[in-house]
Amino acid sequence: MNKDVIYIEPEQDITDILSNIKASKHKIIALVPPKKAGVLRSAVNFKLISKTARQNEKTVVLITADESLRRLASSVSMPIAKTLQSKPQLPEVDDAEEFGEEKPSKNKKEDDAIEEDESEDSEEPEEKDDAVEVKTSKSLKKDAEKESAAKKVPVTVVKKEAKKPVEDDVIEGEPEAQDEEEKEPKTKTEKNVAKMKGAKVPNFAKYRNKIIAVAIALILIIGFAVWASVFAPAAKISVKVRTTSEGFNERVSFVNDESKAKPEEGIFFLEQQTVTKKAEGEFQATGEVDKGTKATGKITVVRPKGEEITEFNQNFSIPKGTIFTIAGKQYVVTEGGSVNVTSITSQTNNQCGFFRPCYKLKESLSSGDISVVAKENGDSYNISAATAGITSNINIPESYSISSSAMTGGSSKMVKVVSQEDLETATSSLEMPSQDEIASELANEFGSEYIFLGSLKQSDPKVVTSPALNEEVGNNITPKIVKEVTYTMFAVKREPVKTYITKIVAAKLGDNTQEIYDNGIDKAFFESFKNSGNDNTAKLKTTVKTGPRVTDEMVREKSLGKKVGEVQSLLKSIKGVASVKVDTSYFFVTSIPDDTNKVEINIEIEE
Repeated sequence: MNKDVIYIEPEQDITDILSNIKASKHKIIALVPPKKAGVLRSAVNFKLISKTARQNEKTVVLITADESLRRLASSVSMPIAKTLQSKPQLPEVDDAEEFGEEKPSKNKKEDDAIEEDESEDSEEPEEKDDAVEVKTSKSLKKDAEKESAAKKVPVTVVKKEAKKPVEDDVIEGEPEAQDEEEKEPKTKTEKNVAKMKGAKVPNFAKYRNKIIAVAIALILIIGFAVWASVFAPAAKISVKVRTTSEGFNERVSFVNDESKAKPEEGIFFLEQQTVTKKAEGEFQATGEVDKGTKATGKITVVRPKGEEITEFNQNFSIPKGTIFTIAGKQYVVTEGGSVNVTSITSQTNNQCGFFRPCYKLKESLSSGDISVVAKENGDSYNISAATAGITSNINIPESYSISSSAMTGGSSKMVKVVSQEDLETATSSLEMPSQDEIASELANEFGSEYIFLGSLKQSDPKVVTSPALNEEVGNNITPKIVKEVTYTMFAVKREPVKTYITKIVAAKLGDNTQEIYDNGIDKAFFESFKNSGNDNTAKLKTTVKTGPRVTDEMVREKSLGKKVGEVQSLLKSIKGVASVKVDTSYFFVTSIPDDTNKVEINIEIEE
């Protein structure tokens, strides 16, 4: 039988409770008070609840273990239960106080109101339910007196005119065997009361936690079984392959035009990156030079009268740059001169030897004025005219006379200049970046997808000073120096090199039973790089590893859906497989899943 449960809130008053009872849809109502419910601490409120229940043909059962509330409920013959799962009962009829035999009230008006309500209730026909009948302690007492019941017993909800106890909608109790010495009740009512009194009511509350725990455990077991069989199975198959290392050494060439590159034939496009590094500094000038003027003058060479002239010496020249030494000072010819016989008409024809014609000069022959300049600045080169003691760095016959004019115009002016020694010292003091730093910078410009060739190429240093070499350094001026060097690095893209290595090695393997496991591109390098004119070549070197062909597809084909031991045996039977390791996701997974997404394959090279 269904029931309604009304939970009383601490802030509710009696009108709220009565309204909830009237609005209930079921005949039986379980009234559950809180721990502190002031509204139920009044006997008047209990009478109002009882009256409202009778008027609406409902039975109210108080659910509480509070002794004070149980006594108040007993005063209006309200059924009582300790929990929603226990069987409701009425108090024993001999307990006047528990049945609430009314004592004189201090408030006469309140008593009159309650009596009026009860008188109205007495005129109403006896409340009946089509299924159950709840009897109060007073009605039970009357029935017991009429039928001469031998003892007083508690009364519970029973079926009207039923031979068996009512099946309570909250909890049912199985009747317990009565005492053999107990006498057979004489009336139907006594029989029902006796049976219900002797019934043993199991307390299912203490089994509730166990039932819930068992249910949860069952759900977990089922869930685990589904998870273990559907979602959990996974495997990782690790295969180690034994390989053979072979050296790769091939000569390749390079082109500067990318359209002419042929990687399959070992012709690669050569790329380059350049960077110019500059170092600057200051230095002190220590050189000194004479910025004065040079003395100038004239030299004259004369061929004497009567000189024998043959075909071998008829012409005599004094070229530009000839040095004459006069009084220990050197002078340089700025404009050359000559003393040639062919320009002389007055000659004597004479025989100078056997069949060798010769001539003698009738008159002396002069070269004329030949301009000279002092070799160095200074007034010490200013000398007087001289007619003797003049020598030359060319062969002039002793018979020739040499004279000079006065040398004038020489002066001295010493100034500070940038000397060659200053330049070399300043250049050596400049610090340029190391080649390793520059190579690293250029390598970053290329990126990791390139392989570098040869060493870093470095241009000749370009050194510029201000003031320039041998120039005068003015007062309060500090000379500056700048050194520039251009660095170049060559490289080839890694991918075309990889293509070339793979093609060459694959051609050597020949069949499909062998495979390249490491093409050596990560260790590839170029040696003996030449970059001059048409000779742009180098040797490409690396180490490749080859071994038996074992692919992911092959491993899957031999593994999916099979037992772990069977998979290991099948894979180890392949020639060149060093070891096989199968790791499953959990200890209870003993087979490789059929789903390829749950199988991880790892093929490694044995070190």
